[in-house]
Amino acid sequence: MDIFIFYFKQGLDHILDKDGLDHMLFIVAMVVFFEVKQWKRLLILVTAFTVGHSITLGLSSFELLKINRDLIEILIPVTIIITCINNLVKAKSDSQTSYYFLYALVLIFGCIHGLAFSNFLRMSLFEGENVLLPLVGFNLGIEVGQLLIVAIFLLVQQGVKKVLPGIKHKHIIISISIAISFVALWILFQLI
Repeated sequence: MDIFIFYFKQGLDHILDKDGLDHMLFIVAMVVFFEVKQWKRLLILVTAFTVGHSITLGLSSFELLKINRDLIEILIPVTIIITCINNLVKAKSDSQTSYYFLYALVLIFGCIHGLAFSNFLRMSLFEGENVLLPLVGFNLGIEVGQLLIVAIFLLVQQGVKKVLPGIKHKHIIISISIAISFVALWILFQLI
């Protein structure tokens, strides 16, 4: 049980510390499109992301999938930028959102983020350690961290709407997506 708790804390710390900034940005970029009243769709979206990163985290941790770490590190900010562009297009459009497309996109992006998580997990494993318990603990730690980010963001978003009752949700989407895009571009330029 100590091993599970250790890796749970590692996953939680990894998503919530400054090194997890890129993952936090992705979560916020993914969530900003939604309001609290859309919690069911948001839950499906977060679950799609979790399923994606769980798949590749597992495959990579068991060494069934190996992808160049530098490529993955570059793809992370790219996923953030694409998510923000999708937000901006949808915020300015009156067309219906294809949630199936959005869920599929987030599932794929979750796979990419899972590969980045797996690099961290593999580096923290001890020699000869069974990978299953650390994998489950680490993944649950990441999930709890993601849910904390989602909850905090939704609370802040609700607070902003109460303080500024005239603000439209699409203005929140646009401003946050633009800000996140600039940070993601800065991260990308640091990597290339």
